[in-house]
Amino acid sequence: MSQLSQTRSANPFRPGSGIFPPLLSGREPETAMLEARVARTREGHPQHTALLGEWAIGKTTLLMHWRRRLEAAGDRVVLTMAYPQSRDDFLAALAGAVAAETGGGWTTKLDLEVGLDVGVAEARLRKPALQVEKELRTALQRGAHLGDHHTLVVMVDDVDLVATPGDALLQLRAIALELYATDIAIAFVVSASPGLFGSIRGAHEPLVRFFEPVTLGPLAGAEAAEAITKPLAETGVAFDDDVVKEIVELSGGRPYYLQKLAYFAFDAAERGTVSRAEFAAAFERAFASVSQEIFAARWSVMAPVERQVVSVVASETAARSSGEIEAAAVRLGIRPAATRQALHRLAARGHIDRLANGQRGRYEVRDRLFRRYLELQP
Repeated sequence: MSQLSQTRSANPFRPGSGIFPPLLSGREPETAMLEARVARTREGHPQHTALLGEWAIGKTTLLMHWRRRLEAAGDRVVLTMAYPQSRDDFLAALAGAVAAETGGGWTTKLDLEVGLDVGVAEARLRKPALQVEKELRTALQRGAHLGDHHTLVVMVDDVDLVATPGDALLQLRAIALELYATDIAIAFVVSASPGLFGSIRGAHEPLVRFFEPVTLGPLAGAEAAEAITKPLAETGVAFDDDVVKEIVELSGGRPYYLQKLAYFAFDAAERGTVSRAEFAAAFERAFASVSQEIFAARWSVMAPVERQVVSVVASETAARSSGEIEAAAVRLGIRPAATRQALHRLAARGHIDRLANGQRGRYEVRDRLFRRYLELQP
């Protein structure tokens, strides 16, 4: 067996969204906060959570980690995924997921799809049921009363994919409050991009108080390095220190990138070692994989003016004000008003980063891999 096939068969890294990594590093504070909130829910004082973070930051993985820990503690947990769908379709799907996960007899419903093989219950109905709010309320009541579990925790990943997430969250809030009035305490946990509440204007205040935000940021340098070096400990393969440092820097602390870069680096090992020379080739393969899986789709859905504006933002590594970007865009024939609108949309979707600085803000593309992809576009 060749060295390459040996390393592939033993590769400890798992690149892919929602795939549990070999080591979950640096998420202890968020986990402790969530468990404290669920403990208060068990005591009859429900608390609900919005897990906010950029894409590739590890929200799905953390939800799966929370599910495992809560179930080990005796709680009943439903973890489901949102889709681009209407509010009623979302509520119907959630009712199906709760019923399916808690054994509520959803078998009479048509077109039930149970999702990924990672323990995520996903029920999706192409034909929304009548009175979906009533069905969801009933499913939650049944799930909360089943067995001797401490409490029912319902987790929804990527809730901002719903066409009107504000309406969906308001309905979840109303149902939870109705159940609480009848002494049924459940906990909702939703995940979304950081712009979730900013996109909900009139309902911002009641929702942000109800779904208390927990912001998930990039891993710190030491945590990111640990996520690479610890899984290597029993493999017989070692990364040079400067390779570990480069992976950490290129990833920006995003777990998805860490796993992807480390996976391809591991496969490039020569005689049990990955030096800068091996990593250079591995990086190109990892970058091509991420570009195909993620970046190409992001680029394809951008309007022509958005492509021009994001390229202007990415052309500098330092953050620039809206006015500076508008001036650069004018030279491309883009009016300032159109540039401002594009900046707003790009920031809301997480394609660029907005640094608060008064009302107008400063913008940059912190993601080094995405910036490289943009630089390569014609």
